[in-house]
Amino acid sequence: MLDVKHYLEIYKLRKEMMEKGITNPLPEAKKVINEIVSKLSKMSLGEKIDLHVKGGKYIMMDSNEKIIVTFPNLGDN
Repeated sequence: MLDVKHYLEIYKLRKEMMEKGITNPLPEAKKVINEIVSKLSKMSLGEKIDLHVKGGKYIMMDSNEKIIVTFPNLGDN
């Protein structure tokens, strides 16, 4: 499992690229990126994060198995 710091760095970079116009993800993806950055920013950087696949969707969970975010299924778009 990777930790909050790992994912926060990745998603902060993605958010920054979005805001600068370097990338232009779908509105659903923009919402998830902003939600991830917002929620992870409030967590301890060392807390472990796990990704699960349930019902064909990726789910990001904290160390207490609380859902942080469910990624939308963007495969058909």
